[in-house]
Amino acid sequence: MKLIALLLSAVLMGGVVSNATASAPAPRAMAETGLGQYRVAEPFRYTEAVRRSVYVPARDGVRLAIDYYLPAVNGRAVSGKFPTLLEFTRYGRAVPRPDGGTMRWPDAPADRQGVLKIPANASGPLLFLAYGYAVAVADMRGAGASFGPSYNEGDGVEGRDGFDLVEWLGRQRWSNGAVGMFGASYLAEIQPRIAAERPRALKAMSMQVAFFDGANGAYSMGGIYRAGWLGAWSSRVAVNDNRSTTIQQRILNIAEVDADPEQTLLRQAIDEHRRGGDTDGYNSHFEEFKTLGVLRDRLTFLDQYQVQGQNNLQTIVDRVNRSGVPALLFGGWHDIYSNDMLYWYANLEVAKKMIYGPWAHGYLGPMPNDPRDRERQAIVSRETLRWFDRWLLGVRNDAETRAPIYYGLQRTRSQTDWYEAQQWPPKEVVSRDLFLSTQPAASVLSQNDGSLALAPQQQSQRQPWTVDYTTTTGTIGTRWLLRKVYEIDMASNDMKSLTFTSPPLARDLQVVGVPTVKLWLSSENAKDADVYAYLNAVNEDGESRLVAEGILRASHRKLGKAPYKNYDLPFPTSLSTDVKAAAPLSEQPVTLEFAMLSTGRVFHAGERLRLTIAGADRDNTVTIEQQPTPRLGIHVGGNAASALTLPVLGDAPQFVTP
Repeated sequence: MKLIALLLSAVLMGGVVSNATASAPAPRAMAETGLGQYRVAEPFRYTEAVRRSVYVPARDGVRLAIDYYLPAVNGRAVSGKFPTLLEFTRYGRAVPRPDGGTMRWPDAPADRQGVLKIPANASGPLLFLAYGYAVAVADMRGAGASFGPSYNEGDGVEGRDGFDLVEWLGRQRWSNGAVGMFGASYLAEIQPRIAAERPRALKAMSMQVAFFDGANGAYSMGGIYRAGWLGAWSSRVAVNDNRSTTIQQRILNIAEVDADPEQTLLRQAIDEHRRGGDTDGYNSHFEEFKTLGVLRDRLTFLDQYQVQGQNNLQTIVDRVNRSGVPALLFGGWHDIYSNDMLYWYANLEVAKKMIYGPWAHGYLGPMPNDPRDRERQAIVSRETLRWFDRWLLGVRNDAETRAPIYYGLQRTRSQTDWYEAQQWPPKEVVSRDLFLSTQPAASVLSQNDGSLALAPQQQSQRQPWTVDYTTTTGTIGTRWLLRKVYEIDMASNDMKSLTFTSPPLARDLQVVGVPTVKLWLSSENAKDADVYAYLNAVNEDGESRLVAEGILRASHRKLGKAPYKNYDLPFPTSLSTDVKAAAPLSEQPVTLEFAMLSTGRVFHAGERLRLTIAGADRDNTVTIEQQPTPRLGIHVGGNAASALTLPVLGDAPQFVTP
C-alpha cells in the first residue's frame, strides 16, 4: 500500500517517479554550518603591512612586475618566513596615488613608504596578511607594468610565467617555501594552468568562478557565440594595458615598480603592449560564428594547450590532477558560466572542496551593498584561510574532515538556506518534469501565453512562433557587469517571445542544480534557428526575473558524450561533420535537448515558474538574422511533449488549483 501511495502521489504531483522519497535536510544558517566562521574569535596578529615591488625575469627574459606585501609592525616588515599567497592578474596589480603611494585595495592604500594599515573588518588578501601570510600580486605579461606584447585571454605562456613566479616566491628569504594561489575569474583560471606545469612550491589553490569548457559555456553555448561580454572584456583589458595612452605623459592607472620612479621602464613595457592586440583568433572566425556557429574541431585554439591562442581548461585537467595540488572551489548560481565549477569538482581528482552560493561573477556585482556579496566575502575569505592554514602551514584543522560540498539556496535577497552534501548532485535531489501546454495561463501578453503543467496534454499541438530579433537580456552580459545582475527584468523579453507559465505554487519549491529543456521544434521557412530558453520567477505582482538560461542552435542539436565528466547532461557535439549533416528545419518537428545554467533558489508559494522561448539575445550573442523572419513552431503534448526538467530538493512542485 505504501508503494501504491507513493506512485499515486507522483502521478498527482507530476515529474519522475523516484524509488525513494526525497527528504531534504533541514536548512541551516551560515553560522550553524560553520561557513565563514574560521578563526573569527582570534584577534589579528598584524595590523600593518609593507609593500615592495620588483621585476622578475621569466625564463625567456621577459620582465614581470610583482608586488609583495609582508606583515609589519610600526612600519617595518616583520622578520621571519611566511607562507606566500599569489594573485596573478590581467587587470593591474596596483595603481599610483597622488600622494606618491599606491593602491591595490581601496580600504588599505599604501603610503609613499609602502606602509598600509589593515582595517579591523579586513577580508580577502588583507585578512591573510593580518594572520601572518605574505601576499604577492603580479601583472601578467603584456599587461600592467609587465613587459611583452598584449594578447587576449588564454595564451599558453601564462602557465610557464606563473611557474617561474611561484618558484621565485618560494625561494625568497621571507618565504617558508610554500605558495598558494587565490582569486576569481581570470585570477582563478590561471591557477590550473600553473598547476599543470607542476611548480614544486605550489601547495594549494582557491578558485572562484573559473570556466572549465569555454566552447560549451564561457565563450559559446550550443554553438552560439557569446560575443557581448567578450567584447566588453576585450575593451576593458585594452584600457588596463594602456594601449591607447600617450606614454610621454605620466601613467596614472598603472603603478611602476620601486626601482622605476620616473616610469622609464613602465613606458617601455606599455610600448611592448601595443605590439600585441587581438591575437586570439576570434575575429578571423567571426563570419563562421554567424553561419555555422562555434565548431569545436575548427577552433583548435579552444582545445589545444599551445604556445599561442586560447587553451580550453578542460583539456588540461589530467595535468592538474597529476600535480596533486589541493583545490578549494567556489561557484555562484548567478555567475556567467555557473555550471563550470560543478564540472571542475566532477573532474578534479586532487583533495578538493566545493562551496556554491547565490553569487554573481567575481566581485563585479553591486557589492558591498548587497547582502549576498557580503555573505560571499565572509565565506570565501575565511574558508580560504582555513584551506591555506591546512595546506601551507600544516595546521591540523578540519579543512579535510568537513563535508566536501556546501551549497546555498537563495530564499530572499538577505537569506540563504545552507546545506551539506557528500556528492553532486545531492542524493536528495530528484528530477521533476513540467510540460509545455497550449492552455492559456492568463499571466502575460506574450505571443502565446501558454502554460506549464504537471502532466503532458493528451493531444499534440503546434504553437506558432515568429522570431523577434530585438529581444535582449541587457547590454554587456546578463551575468558579467550588469549592475542588477541579481534581478534581471525579463518583462520585455517575455512579451516578445513564447511563454509557458505555471499556476501559482501552493508551497515553496526548492530547485538546485542544472535544469534541462527538451523542445520539439519545426519551421515554416527557416532552415536553421537559434533557440533561447529562460527560466524565470514571476511574483504575485507579475514581475518576471531571470533564474537560469540555456541556448542551442538547431543545427548543433546532435548530442554526444562529453570529453569529461558532466553529470550526463545533454552535450551538443558541435563538430563540423555533425553540424553540416544536420537536416534543415522543416514542418516535421525535431528534438532540441540542452542544459541550462545551474541555479539554487527557493521559489516561494504564490510565485509562478515561467519558461520563455526566444530566438535571439541581441546584445549578448551572435545570431543569424534571417529574411524573411523565421516562422517556427514549438510542439507540445502527445508524442511531441516538450518539457522543462527541474532538479528539485525535497517536495515536488504543487500548484494552486483554480
